[in-house]
Amino acid sequence: MAVSKAQTAMRSRPDVSIVIPTFNRASSLRLTLDALDGQVAPDSLAWELLVVDNNSRDGTRSAVQDFIGRARIRVRYLFVAQQGVSHARNAGLANSQAEIVGFTDDDVDPARDWVSTIATVMADTCADIVGGRIQPTWHRPPPPWLEHATFLRSSLAIMDDATPMAIVDSAAMPTVWGANMAFRRKVFDRVGAFNTQRGVVGRKLYRGEESDLVRRALDAGFRVVYDPRLIVSHRIGPDRMRVAYFGRFAFDRAEGEALVQRLSRSGELPGAVRTHARMARHLARWVAAAVRRRPETLERWLQCCAAVGYACGFWKGYFRRPRGTRR
Repeated sequence: MAVSKAQTAMRSRPDVSIVIPTFNRASSLRLTLDALDGQVAPDSLAWELLVVDNNSRDGTRSAVQDFIGRARIRVRYLFVAQQGVSHARNAGLANSQAEIVGFTDDDVDPARDWVSTIATVMADTCADIVGGRIQPTWHRPPPPWLEHATFLRSSLAIMDDATPMAIVDSAAMPTVWGANMAFRRKVFDRVGAFNTQRGVVGRKLYRGEESDLVRRALDAGFRVVYDPRLIVSHRIGPDRMRVAYFGRFAFDRAEGEALVQRLSRSGELPGAVRTHARMARHLARWVAAAVRRRPETLERWLQCCAAVGYACGFWKGYFRRPRGTRR
């Protein structure tokens, strides 16, 4: 484990720990680290940064070690071989020291006061969990079809809601997403860490680990708040401005959901029939919309991708079950 030179002068327990999971994004990670090193915070606020390398094969380790050598903040590097963002976040959580633990991603630029705002919002709102705005920073102007397809914003992790502070009472929007969220440690002590069956695994865009944790916290009576004062910018490259990306996202998210369910409610033949009937229904709607050139063609196609993904996850989950439980 590498530690910054400044750490010898910062032995006190931090007030806030920040965790960044990263996988094969060394160049993007450098930008995020520089943004965090430029944080403006009162001298009374002590905080640390944990960078969790989730088995990267590029120059991630070198990028972090180079940053540690010049950083003004307390930094620690962790390597986690077990693939999956939830494994990485849980490792960061286990090694963090503060009572407040914030999370962001390796393609994000936090606002200059982001860390101090986490502490302020937690104190002002008496929140146990807080989420904030995720504004897009486009690599180039988005194509017109993407600008008008507002239903795709969640696929790009855009949460640009300026509504004043709101108490979250369900997993619906506005909610808490991985690029901009913070928790009191007691939440994890009570309801457990991130579900390692959920979340991105390598190049598979599985989702739902944040919503799952927030749902468990709400069920346990914790206070969850969305506050627009907490701001980060999400860098969106050209690879995420293509129709193919959204198809892959819809497929992977649905496949991951089916795998998590492990067919517990639909593992028998009737469940398989329902799954494939849904797939056929969405396919028919997409073909009809495409033939008529209707504006909902894209949305219908994404529903098809999701239906096929769910079917794939259904059968993957089926064959992963012990033989005696397959019916």
